[in-house]
Formats: sequence, structure tokens, C-alpha cells
Amino acid sequence: MASTGRPTGIFKITWWGHACFSIYNEAIGLTIIFDPYKKEIGKLNLSGLKGDIILCSHDHFDHANWQAVSKWDSQYLVGVEGDKNIKNVKIRGVLTYHDEQRGRERGRNVVYVVGYGDGVFVHLGDLGHKLDEDQVERIKVFGRPHVLFVPVGGVFTIGPEKAIEVINQIEPHIAIPMHYYNEKLNQRIFGKLYRVDDFLSAWKGPVKRIANNEFTLDLQQIPQETTVYVLTPP
Repeated sequence: MASTGRPTGIFKITWWGHACFSIYNEAIGLTIIFDPYKKEIGKLNLSGLKGDIILCSHDHFDHANWQAVSKWDSQYLVGVEGDKNIKNVKIRGVLTYHDEQRGRERGRNVVYVVGYGDGVFVHLGDLGHKLDEDQVERIKVFGRPHVLFVPVGGVFTIGPEKAIEVINQIEPHIAIPMHYYNEKLNQRIFGKLYRVDDFLSAWKGPVKRIANNEFTLDLQQIPQETTVYVLTPP
């Protein structure tokens, strides 16, 4: 993982809506972006967002608009399996599927596992099924994840109940639900997604609500019991 000689365990995590998140570490001076979307998403936008590393789980319009958030020296991956070291950040892409038919309905999906500074982050993209043992083992390559970004909206991904099963498989310190109903989304496409409260009503563990679409994560103060953090939509 990246080393600067300074503590690298403090991160700014921002939710840009849907499945798009950015993670910034000031000590390293590097921004990672997951699954940026195109304008067809609805009334959300990525204004001002630029990343050094852009990771897209698959090539669908609501997950792979890397062009919109690129700088001249940005590096990006779209649905890439395997292990890479980009700008001193360790990245593993784990092949999964967008449905329960091994991709026959909606194609492939890559889960990205990122070793960034002292942190371990996992973004599940549009995961459409429960993980098998090999996938879980590969996702835990850098140890217990500090943060898991997990879809909970159903229809195109796992829904609330299966999302909880996957959280229990991966055992992160923090699980952040994503890809659920939002009034700013294109209602023709996303109007039937579950709401985050549908997920929370099934989740039996601790919950922390964040009164913003971003927060600062200090790994020295991270919960040991898996805790769901619910961010306020942008």
C-alpha cells in the first residue's frame, strides 16, 4: 500500500449519488472514484469531481463515465479483473455477475478491492448474487475491509435481504448502502428500486446516519462491529 512516512489512515469519503463514491487522502494527495455515471442517470451530477484513479465495475451508462471525471494523468479501469498497482495503490478486480445467471441476463460485474494508504475499501458495483467462497476469499485479500460499498436496491442488483447476506460474508467494519431509490434518479429506469429504509428494516446491527453526503473516516476510531453508515443523498 502507499507509504508517505505520514499517517495515511484518514479519508474523506463522498457519495455523489447512485453507486458513485470518491475517496481522498490528504497525506497521499490522491483521489479514487468508483462508478461515475452519465447524465442519463437523472438529476444528479458530478460537477467539479476529478480523480487520479477511476474504477468502473462494468460498462453501463450509470457506472462507467470515466471521461467526465478524468484529468490528463488519470488512470482508469472498466471491468478489469486481476491485480494491479496504480500510483502505489493496490487494486484487485474480482469477477462477479450482474445477475444470478452468471451474467446471461445483464453481463459481468467486477468487484474492486482497494488497498489505499492504511485503508481497505471494497466496492461491489452492480453485484447481482450472493458470493461464493472463492470470491469472498479473493475480496478479503488485504484483510478485513474497513469500508464496503454495497448495492441494496434490487431490480438490477441484490436487494435488501441478499445485501445483508453479502455484508455478513465480507464482514467489513463499515457498510455503506448504495444503488437504491432516490427521487433524483431517472424514474423510468430506477423508479422500482427498493428504498434504503427497506434495507434498514431488515438489518439487525448498528446504524449511523450521516447528515451529509460526505464524512471523514479515521481508521483509529473505526467501529469493530459491522456498522451501517447511511449517507444523506447529494
